[in-house]
This record gives sequence, structure tokens and C-alpha cells, in this order.
Amino acid sequence: MKRSPRHRGFTLLEVLIALAIVAMSVGALLGTVTSSASNVIYLKDKTLAEWVALNRLTEVRIDQQMPAKGKRSGNTVMGGMRWEWQEEVVELPIKGMFRVEVRAHATGELVDDTKPVDKPTAQKLSPSTASGSSKDSTAWTTSAVGVVGSARSDLREAVAAPFEGNPQTGTPQTPNPGGTPGAPKTGTPTS
Repeated sequence: MKRSPRHRGFTLLEVLIALAIVAMSVGALLGTVTSSASNVIYLKDKTLAEWVALNRLTEVRIDQQMPAKGKRSGNTVMGGMRWEWQEEVVELPIKGMFRVEVRAHATGELVDDTKPVDKPTAQKLSPSTASGSSKDSTAWTTSAVGVVGSARSDLREAVAAPFEGNPQTGTPQTPNPGGTPGAPKTGTPTS
């Protein structure tokens, strides 16, 4: 009679080594996922801060009054958060030209921006306060720089011509009196 072969299992040492390898692999994977999530949050904040700074720069550019030289700060709401901005206006060597630098960062305050906001259509100065040296130590998320000139136009109407053409194909369309809208004009071209 033959003896049945002995069934051999894993030893305790082999199980502990395998468990240690799995634990290190999971730890490295979690570190990668956490780092990726942190980068996404940082890039979102950086993008929103850039938009806040560019919006403030645009407000300064389209305002009817020239900004006063010096530093000002204020805040705004974007993306469900309150953002603080600081602008610095410096006169350039060219007469009537000003350099405007706007810095922005999140205050950490969450705001419910799902409710509609009544925005007046008339231009007015945005609320701002004079900034001291205490704001200079703040770590700003982003900065936008632009140039503003003192030559301002009183024209407040649209200056662009209405769009003509098919936006899907990019082909121009010309009005065809009495014909089908958008149909090409027939006849000889004029020089």
C-alpha cells in the first residue's frame, strides 16, 4: 500500500512576507491617489484665482474712471468660495499709461452662489479698501498684470458687426432677397 502524498500549505513566515508586500503596495497606491487628488484641488484653486484676478483687471480696464495709484483690496465670490484680491496701480514712464497688477487667493469661506444675484447694468467702482503692509505677507495664489491707458472713449455701444455665416461650416452666407434664407446668391460677381 502506498502512502498518500503529504499536503503542504504556506508557512507562517511566507504568509507574513506576502502580507508585508501587499501592505507596501497598497500604501504606495494610496500615496499616489492622495497626491493626484491634491494636485487637482490645487489646479482648481489656481484656475479660479486666475479668473478672479483677470475679472478684476477687466473691471479696471472698462471702468469709466482711471484707477488711483497705490494698492487696494477687496473680495468677490466665484465657484462657491469667497476670494480676496489686491490690486496695485503704478504709473509707467509713458504719460497716461498705468501698470495694474492684481493678486488673488481664496479666503476659505464657502458661499452659496446658486441664488441669482441682481447685477446693475451701469458701470460703477467696485468696493475696495486701501491696503497696508499686512496684506503683503499673504501667500497669493495667482497674479495677473495688465496695462491701462488714460485715453477713454465715451462710446458705450457695440462696435462689432453682427456675425454672418454658418458657424458649423465656417462658410460665409450672404442675404438673398426674396430667396431662401442662407441660399447662395446667384448671378455674376461684381468687382
